[in-house]
Amino acid sequence: MLIKTMFALAGAFLLAACSDSDSNSPSHTNQEIKGQLIPRSMAEKADYYLIALEADRGYLKATHSRISSMSHGYSHTLIDCQNSRYRAIGYGEGSVENIKQYPNSPWTELIQGSSKADLVKFVCSQR
Repeated sequence: MLIKTMFALAGAFLLAACSDSDSNSPSHTNQEIKGQLIPRSMAEKADYYLIALEADRGYLKATHSRISSMSHGYSHTLIDCQNSRYRAIGYGEGSVENIKQYPNSPWTELIQGSSKADLVKFVCSQR
């Protein structure tokens, strides 16, 4: 009987260790996740979501979020699919309403593997 109990306990610990939770993934327990998950080309301890996408004077304006165990940030990014570049035009913590706009931000070329490059590729592939 003692051996059966030991195997049962070992099995319970093994199942807990192999559960679906991933220590590299951020915890979203108290946060409502909205939007499409943006696939990442590199592993990171954060998840990125496309919340909204709209046309803006020949470009695309993306509202997106970054959720990690430490913070939940929101951004507005203007995307030029034709030239594979972007402008970070606003950022805020906690909610979309907290985004502060950046006046006159420059156009930026993509850096392979960056979250912005992944955002641009994802958005432009959806068109």
